Amino acid sequence: MKLKQLHKNIGISIENVNLADIDDITFGEIKNLWMKNLIIVFPNQNISDEDHINFGKKFGELEVHPSLSHRSSKNPEIYRVSNVDEKGKIIPNKETSWQYLKQSWLWHTDSSFRKIPSNGSILHGISTTKKGGNTLFANMYKAYEDLNKSIKEKIKNLNVLHDHDYIISLSKELSKKKDKGSYDKLDPVAHPLVRRHPVTNKPSLFLSPHTMVKIIDYNYDEGRELLDFLIEHSIQSKYVYKHTWNDNDIVMWDNRCTMHSVEPFNNNIIKRIMHRVTLVGDEEPKMASMN
Repeated sequence: MKLKQLHKNIGISIENVNLADIDDITFGEIKNLWMKNLIIVFPNQNISDEDHINFGKKFGELEVHPSLSHRSSKNPEIYRVSNVDEKGKIIPNKETSWQYLKQSWLWHTDSSFRKIPSNGSILHGISTTKKGGNTLFANMYKAYEDLNKSIKEKIKNLNVLHDHDYIISLSKELSKKKDKGSYDKLDPVAHPLVRRHPVTNKPSLFLSPHTMVKIIDYNYDEGRELLDFLIEHSIQSKYVYKHTWNDNDIVMWDNRCTMHSVEPFNNNIIKRIMHRVTLVGDEEPKMASMN
């Protein structure tokens, strides 16, 4: 394997490895590198959805996304993060499925709306563009580490309400529709604002702006102001790696200590086809102040 650092604080690329055919030793090395670097880019991975799923299952069980219209009809574990339907046609702006997917342009953490959020995600860029559509990844360990002591003290015991339906409410178009799409029912959940990673034991901010309704037992306006401050702090360039996609890049990231977003692209004319598998979480997030 050939390794390359992508950013001072986050991310490496690994070349000369075939994710469709890796032995246990190589997998163990990849897993260790993932914990240390938070995201890994694997270039030149021309693999099938089945190979993608099999690689994901090496880490454990895979999620099925709550949005029915974005699941692959052949493999429900594949979440189609695409502005193209399964017949190869670009999805019009007026369609509910695109209006939902467009919310991924906001900063977020995958599956933060679940009681047990995802461990990580593995995204395959099948048809990509360099005219926008870059993915940004933030190191939430480092963002927490650099906060001053008074802020850390202020937030150490706070919980945030996360709700899948909040994603829909943030869309001007989708929120006005009678038919907002078909989704698995998910109740709102509370997660600590500062969580401790179950593997590395390191504390990090746990933010997901497109699902965070409010800080629980906190003045709403003051809570929004605090969340907005933490979000802006976390997405400074010193914490963020920007990935410009090539076809057949695979990128995996740790949802327990990163946050990500997508830069806009002209979805009316550019086909951006991405398939993701999402790793089921091991446990409910634990508050970092509780050792």
